[in-house]
Amino acid sequence: MKSQNEDQIDLLNCFTEEPNESIGMDIPNSLKVVKASFEKSVVVDWLQLFEGYDYLSAITFSSGMDFVNKVVSKFKHSEIIFGCEGVMNNETAAIIAMQAKIVQKYVKRKSAKAMAEKLAEGSLELFVSRDTKSHEKIFILSSDDGRSRVITGSANMSGSAFNGFQRENIICFDDKEAFDYYRNLFDNFKTTCSDSVSYQTIIAAVDDSDYLEDNIQEIPIIKTIEDKKMIFLEDSDDSTSEVELVAGIKGFESELKPMIPKLKKENGKIYISGDFVKEVARKHTENREIKKAKEKKLPKLHLDYGSRLMDFNGKPISLNPRKEAIISDIKCLTGYFQGFSSFNGNVIETQKSYFVFMNWFFASVFMPYLRLTAHNNNYEMIPFPVFGIIYGDSNGGKSTFTRLLSKMMCGHKVPLNSTNDFTSTEIENLKRGREGLPIVIDDLAKMQFQNNNEKIIKDDEWGIPEKFINYPAVVITTNKLPSITSDISKRAVTCHIDAKINKEDGAKNSKRINDSMKSATTAFFGEYVRIMLGKIDSLENSMKTEDDFFPDVFQLSSDTIREIFDECGEPHPEYLTKLTFSDYFGDKAVSKNAMEKILRAWENEPKQFKIDKRANKLIYSCGENGNVYALRYIYDELPPTLNAQLNTTNLVMDLDKAQVLFEKKFRKKLFT
Repeated sequence: MKSQNEDQIDLLNCFTEEPNESIGMDIPNSLKVVKASFEKSVVVDWLQLFEGYDYLSAITFSSGMDFVNKVVSKFKHSEIIFGCEGVMNNETAAIIAMQAKIVQKYVKRKSAKAMAEKLAEGSLELFVSRDTKSHEKIFILSSDDGRSRVITGSANMSGSAFNGFQRENIICFDDKEAFDYYRNLFDNFKTTCSDSVSYQTIIAAVDDSDYLEDNIQEIPIIKTIEDKKMIFLEDSDDSTSEVELVAGIKGFESELKPMIPKLKKENGKIYISGDFVKEVARKHTENREIKKAKEKKLPKLHLDYGSRLMDFNGKPISLNPRKEAIISDIKCLTGYFQGFSSFNGNVIETQKSYFVFMNWFFASVFMPYLRLTAHNNNYEMIPFPVFGIIYGDSNGGKSTFTRLLSKMMCGHKVPLNSTNDFTSTEIENLKRGREGLPIVIDDLAKMQFQNNNEKIIKDDEWGIPEKFINYPAVVITTNKLPSITSDISKRAVTCHIDAKINKEDGAKNSKRINDSMKSATTAFFGEYVRIMLGKIDSLENSMKTEDDFFPDVFQLSSDTIREIFDECGEPHPEYLTKLTFSDYFGDKAVSKNAMEKILRAWENEPKQFKIDKRANKLIYSCGENGNVYALRYIYDELPPTLNAQLNTTNLVMDLDKAQVLFEKKFRKKLFT
């Protein structure tokens, strides 16, 4: 057996030996290692690290465009290769989709036009990687007087990395040997594994966020194929099928895959000829026209978690709105809630129910992202529902309320979807074509719900394999469903409205509704998203690092709404309550409708109840001529903790559990 010292000597020898020329990087599991000696550790800022040089060559991932613009302004000439944040497979469709999304991501920043000007004057060159397995971060600096520097490690070219906002491993070489080594590496990467992004492409993409998806021939790799007539790609290994794909790319990749012709292979590499461009461009143009006609510019409320930007159909939504605009939206919202005072029924309970639903409706924009985070960290996805159901009598204000919330999220009146859209195929198409803003299926028919909810609501893994993080939630409004079964209520936020307005009062209240709808802007929601993004970061970090943690996004959301009222000096209405997960999925929450019916019956029909203390049973009977269907609807919504059983005309519950849930002592003397 070797001693520990002998093992250390062997390891040192392995690094001191000159590399065998016959050993290349094609050998499985082989690594190219840079052997370095530690000199010292110093504390500097990014300016001291980059300033004083004339030329910059960089390979970076997950970069901040504004910071990139600051850095390149310090150099006479810069060349930057942007790579993809995640590891992907090397399929052609994935590479094309990746490049399109990378360009689209960076042109969203205000600094994009300044970068375009540098491209036009020749002081900047931009490239996008086509090597999806590469993940180097290298910054090569040189000057006219012969000085050079290489910066490498874990840091990307972003403000967070180089301003000390996050822990990074940054290594700096100031010797010629390091410069020569990394310069050669960069030049080889640029020549064989990247494609140039032109000034025209940047400008066009700035003006039209869908430009590259509409004009596939302008995607950098396609332009390279047109110029060089052919390129080679590394062959895709079957093992990459399980590798994580970057969110936002998979959808476009899926669209492209059917159009990619069968490609030739030579010596383990994929051969792409110029004919490939013509064939793909032709098929893509045809498919894009069909898709556009079908989508009819579906609403897309896109939230970029990296850049902290949000837009609706390509137009930015401010996440730093004016305080006056936020206050105006608050008054619009409270004015709308005040309109419920005209309704028949329990007004304050109706307002509370609608606020519970509003709290989820706004938070729904984060749910897909949090579901993916939960999946990746072995959490249940139940705390992050992407379905919501408002049900109850007609004229309860359900449809107009969803219209108002949608207007506050995107700034536009968005048409509601009809009951015919509630099919697995159509919901699939809508979820893939829309983003962020909930799909509202208005006045859903009972049979349509029963025929399709199994495939739609119970598909718990939807979007997870593709890593989708911006798909829309689905909202259902209906007065056709008398109850919601437990298999649905554990997956969807449910809100029962037990109030309605008569036609005369409805006509009088319509002006208040129209005024609220007209004056609603995105200011309140923009402020809400800004605050929530920071809280989502903390929640995500806790899910990754803490063992005993429950992620309650409902509490974060209601706290945020209340904080905005406080910041604006607006009082909290009674319905603006502090909410938690249990207010949505606790026993009382999911059985609220059934509980109200039982308590109402207890007060009005006491003879329908029997109490068997010995057997610990509370029995509610509808009688021989009673409505057995009404009894079934109550049974459907009761929680499992009651151990409820239904037999013909009787609903039997555990007495002790019922007294706890209903917070009521069921006493026999009430029946004498």
